[in-house]
Amino acid sequence: MHGLVEDYIREEVFYREGRAAGLDRDDVVIRRRVRQKMEFLAEDMTGLEPSEEQLAAHLQSYPERFASSERLTFRHVFLSATRRGVDMENDAKQLANQLADATAAEDAAAFGDPFLLGEAFGSLSQSEVARIFGDNFAKQISTVEQGRWQGPIPSGFGLHFVFLDERSYGHSPPLDSVREAVKKEWLNERRLEAEQTLYRKLRDRYEIIVEAARVKTVRSEAKQ
Repeated sequence: MHGLVEDYIREEVFYREGRAAGLDRDDVVIRRRVRQKMEFLAEDMTGLEPSEEQLAAHLQSYPERFASSERLTFRHVFLSATRRGVDMENDAKQLANQLADATAAEDAAAFGDPFLLGEAFGSLSQSEVARIFGDNFAKQISTVEQGRWQGPIPSGFGLHFVFLDERSYGHSPPLDSVREAVKKEWLNERRLEAEQTLYRKLRDRYEIIVEAARVKTVRSEAKQ
């Protein structure tokens, strides 16, 4: 107990003397920590809990933030970079001609190489497509037309010709299914508003003078 008391006294003495000497004013870490605590104080001052009406209004105001993502159902013909090697480009041109008048109902897999995960994919989001084929493939397939073979689209595996069967667009979900996400965003916006309100009130206590930099003078002195 004696050691704890002495350690507390030592800390208090050094803290007070350090402030008196102005050491806190020159320390970036201390300044940022104090600012952070003031921002936390502003957050605690809100003490808000959103009502059902407020959450529903927030969801209605920003439906795109919580809407489900676009989903794609497609099939593909795959040309393996490992198998085709230097013949890849010529094989892709020949395949493009073969698929020009083909329909999705045909056994398109017979045109290409086996793909480990299969030839057909149902109702995948863009993130799921990217996880399988890569980001570049996912971006390109999101722009293809529905109902005809298109390609080639490159991936880390090789080249793909794609037939888009269905594109289902995202829809705004009911509040119950996204309540926590809406509440989190609503609280964050209120926190930022409270922080800004507190800052404006505190800022009004000061007379702030911002002096313009003497750019031309400094430059002329440097030349001399």
